[in-house]
Amino acid sequence: MISYILAVSPQVAPVKPAMGINIIALVVFLCYVLIFALVISCLVRLSRYLRTAGKEQKLIRMELGKLAEEVHQIRQEFKNADS
Repeated sequence: MISYILAVSPQVAPVKPAMGINIIALVVFLCYVLIFALVISCLVRLSRYLRTAGKEQKLIRMELGKLAEEVHQIRQEFKNADS
């Protein structure tokens, strides 16, 4: 009986997945790769910044100290010129 049903029923070829599904999967994969690459590049830049941040802060403090000294000298010159 089962063999008769199988013989009478139309044979359907297996359906191949549509090409669109593969393209969508590829786009999603590329998005994940892009996000992963952005995270890695941000981490590298952050580590470089943290490595040089101390040196840059020292240089900025030195420059501000020089500027403050120059302002102090200019104020003294104005004060002496007014007297």
